[in-house]
Amino acid sequence: GIIEDPLIIMAERSRLQMVVDELLSQPEERLEEIAMNYKDLLLSDNLVDLMKERLQAMAQRDLEARRRGEEDTVAAVHAMERSILINLAKIGQGLVKDAQALGAELEVSMLEIIRSICEVAMDPSHKTEEDTAVALKDAVRDMRPLLDDAFVAYLKYAIAEEQGRLAREGVLDDPEHNRWLFVLQIVQEGVYAELSQGVKRYVDHIWYVLRMKSKTERKELLKKLIDVMPTMDVRPFVKVVNNIVSSLGTTVKGDFSDGVILGEMSNQLLQLSRDVDELLPPEKIKELSKDADAWAAVQRQRLLERRNMTRQRLEAARKTGDIDPEKYIKKPGAEAERFD
Repeated sequence: GIIEDPLIIMAERSRLQMVVDELLSQPEERLEEIAMNYKDLLLSDNLVDLMKERLQAMAQRDLEARRRGEEDTVAAVHAMERSILINLAKIGQGLVKDAQALGAELEVSMLEIIRSICEVAMDPSHKTEEDTAVALKDAVRDMRPLLDDAFVAYLKYAIAEEQGRLAREGVLDDPEHNRWLFVLQIVQEGVYAELSQGVKRYVDHIWYVLRMKSKTERKELLKKLIDVMPTMDVRPFVKVVNNIVSSLGTTVKGDFSDGVILGEMSNQLLQLSRDVDELLPPEKIKELSKDADAWAAVQRQRLLERRNMTRQRLEAARKTGDIDPEKYIKKPGAEAERFD
């Protein structure tokens, strides 16, 4: 299996000690308030093992104190700590349930995006494979603001899960069972192709800036590019810049202790990072991206309406044995629109 990073475990062990110490010094009614500041710890896969470790250590101290006839000296503190650990475990369980509910909601929205793409592929109005390919390409391009990191990560997760399920059942290569896997892989291929086009365009913009001779010229060209940048390109452009610059490693933060000598291109990239931070602070990114964000929010709402429509269809089928969309289902608005 995968070996846990010992540094992470050490850090989480220290944080658990910290929260226990803090709760021991505070009134009981503040327990949940304080625990909410440690959500990442309470959701950690290591939490149960770390709690068991503390409980075992307390049990060992109890035995040692009993042998010395001093059990009363630790009994009260240990009772309080056990109570705190029990309450933290309960709060953690609640957070896990919330995370599972959110994950289920997110998965539904991801499946609706996939379904929207599949509906284009199954549209009978497309007479040839070429017509279908063009329609699919247009559909994926029009939905690009919805194809964010979460959707890309979900595709990878869904494909890995489906491959694992099919492999466990011994039907990974059986066309009667792996159709959904093929659908996911085809969607992933189309999404990657569209996103790669966008990344190539952003890299071209960055290269134009880096080719300028002086710092002033590079900054001025960057400013002009930002001024005319489409609203849906602002956030992805910033992300590509950050990804490129972060590949420089510790030198991005000015840490030259390892003796690395920065080349000319590295200096230009560092300037690009500074200029992007100056010209596109978070509030400016939010302002320039507001139209794309609003469009994406509308599309997500329509996906939610489609999900509700599906629920109504299933409920109608359960109650009547008949699915008549015109009779039982309130239709939402138009499907995903082109972003202009």
